[in-house]
Amino acid sequence: MRLPVCKFDLETDMLCPNCQGKLDRGEITQFDIDFSKWILDKIEEYPEIEDFDFRRAIQTADRLIIVVKKNQRNLLQEEAELIQKMEETYGPVMVFEGPTKLRTLVRELIHPAVEVGVNSLYLPNGEKESIVMLRSEDKEKIKYSKTELRKIVSAVLGQSVIFQYQDERIEKDEKPEDAFDEKMKEFASRRGF
Repeated sequence: MRLPVCKFDLETDMLCPNCQGKLDRGEITQFDIDFSKWILDKIEEYPEIEDFDFRRAIQTADRLIIVVKKNQRNLLQEEAELIQKMEETYGPVMVFEGPTKLRTLVRELIHPAVEVGVNSLYLPNGEKESIVMLRSEDKEKIKYSKTELRKIVSAVLGQSVIFQYQDERIEKDEKPEDAFDEKMKEFASRRGF
């Protein structure tokens, strides 16, 4: 079994310089370490997971997100008893294959709806933030709220991702123009135009 942390580190409760570096750089989290210990303890009970490659484990407020190597998602989901133990310990489980791309992940979560577009913003601190635009008429088709989508996608990709519906964008775009027009009218009336 491959884990985000060395097995020896998990057994000794001390991180090697390589794993400590990954933790310091944010490539893994303390939860990755905790989950790796948990899943390693289950290997005797579930020998089928010996060949799995667990890439990441992320716990959000209401669910456990596991990222496994490509082509291992269905195999893990077939381990119903193990998945049930994960749910009892950590909450509802979502399994994704990684590494994955933003559009692929979004399409999987919003299916049968389709995103309108994806824009990227580069923040002053050098971080990248993506904005995924969704069609307003697809609100009923998408089973997750914008907040849930943001938590899931941001956690899996390790970057900030915002979801917005087209009608919200239009409303926001209209407000500044109205405010600008009102300011111009006020300015013109003070100047006597």
